[in-house]
Amino acid sequence: MASTAPGSGPGITPARAVSAWPSYLVSLIVLLAAVYAFSPRPMPPFPATEVRPDGLQINALLKADGKLLAAGEQGRILIADSEKGPWTEAKVEPQRGSALTQMAAVGAKTLIAVGHDGWILRSENGGQSWQEASFDSESSDPLLGIAGPYAGKLYAFGAFGKLLVSSDDGKTWRQQPLVENASAASATAGNAAEEDPYADPFANISTGGGIADGHINAMTRAADGALVMVGERGMIARSTDEGASWTAVPQVYTGSFYGLLALPPKGLLAYGMRGNVFRSEDSGKTWVKVETPLALSLFGATSTLRREIILVGENAVVMVSKDGGKSFKLGSLGEQQRLAAALPLDSGDLLTAGELGLALRNPYRGTGAQP
Repeated sequence: MASTAPGSGPGITPARAVSAWPSYLVSLIVLLAAVYAFSPRPMPPFPATEVRPDGLQINALLKADGKLLAAGEQGRILIADSEKGPWTEAKVEPQRGSALTQMAAVGAKTLIAVGHDGWILRSENGGQSWQEASFDSESSDPLLGIAGPYAGKLYAFGAFGKLLVSSDDGKTWRQQPLVENASAASATAGNAAEEDPYADPFANISTGGGIADGHINAMTRAADGALVMVGERGMIARSTDEGASWTAVPQVYTGSFYGLLALPPKGLLAYGMRGNVFRSEDSGKTWVKVETPLALSLFGATSTLRREIILVGENAVVMVSKDGGKSFKLGSLGEQQRLAAALPLDSGDLLTAGELGLALRNPYRGTGAQP
């Protein structure tokens, strides 16, 4: 029997060891990859998620701190650097999912948004993120607008005479009763809305007719310092004591007013159902009717850099005034949707908001209102 030299048994020969090294290398790479994958390290920044601005109902527009903001259904707030986007979603904490109805800038970077369920949101960074300031868990009555600050006070208002006041830039809010001064101005409101062809079929005509019962749709401060608010059943009221009490102005029509716009130097413009527009030149004490080209309800208003007044509303209508609201011409008429708000852009176009989201429109696409 032949002898076997030491080290020359059935073990791994040098040649076999050399040929196996690639498998060792692969195993080492897999091991190192596993160690890297499970090792702690900071997360990379994720890009902001772009949102399609034409896929949800938008009720409010605002330009603040160099940004464009849009708010609407399900408590969503969109933000962009320009009208061309991209639009991204701002952070809302907590996200209640209640529809937002209006926004306002109350400081350089401090913004307020209001909506259904008495929801009030506040931002201190120009709209990038929002925190809840107030929420009514017991009532679904909506807040429909915000006004101020006037003399250090903010006002949030809405359905069934709801009025909230803040004296700390919207951080905290308190309910304020709507105290109506003795006046015969609203005595004709009662059941007249049932007979008037321009009456709002959704008005609370069974609640008694006082200003404390009706929906408050808009509020602003007049040139003489008085607060002026408008609402359903033709309600117009003034307060000369910072909202502590209100005096109803003699009724000029029985349908609802949806908005109010201040006109320099002492003017006000109230607009509402079926193209009804009224103008005041004495801080809201008296009003005259303004003729409009179409009997379409109007829900939003703005003024342009050229001092034109723009009204928007039903059927995507855009009406334009070049004489301070004394007369209006048809700017454009579009699809079957309601426009709730409009924002003039440096380009001359309008950024509009409504049931179909955001859209850019030429306000002079119709006849007779070319610049």
